[in-house]
Amino acid sequence: MKSYIVIVADSGIMKAFSIRERSLIHKGKAELIKRTIYTAAHKKLSEQLSDRRGSFRGSGDARSARHGSGEAHKMMEEMEKKSLQALAHDIEGVILHTPADEYYLALPKHIYNGVTTAMKGSILSKIKKTLTKDLTKDSVEDIRKRFVV
Repeated sequence: MKSYIVIVADSGIMKAFSIRERSLIHKGKAELIKRTIYTAAHKKLSEQLSDRRGSFRGSGDARSARHGSGEAHKMMEEMEKKSLQALAHDIEGVILHTPADEYYLALPKHIYNGVTTAMKGSILSKIKKTLTKDLTKDSVEDIRKRFVV
């Protein structure tokens, strides 16, 4: 009988379900095998940075008025890229370490390209069906209906 791994994710959470067929007619219950919450996606920028003078790198003495603020201009893009790479790494881990006959993946449209480009080609070739929808808040029954498993 066939076994399926269904992975649904967005920038804040990833869930992986395992489904095994018991017969040609009856499919087994979906079992949650991995759930990861990405806390960096839920933090505010003000919680991650400090605006005190002298906290950032710069030239001169911290007491000097000439001390630069050292703003990281591309910080938001780098933080988003790191979170998408972490998500891609976790998806790869589920696919590599959980044997199944077919793998399915659902990601929101705005992060789909970022996650799939960070994944290895050999892993992407194992994924049979992908959806560009956010299914993280859907019930297991709705997810199964979307992927027809």
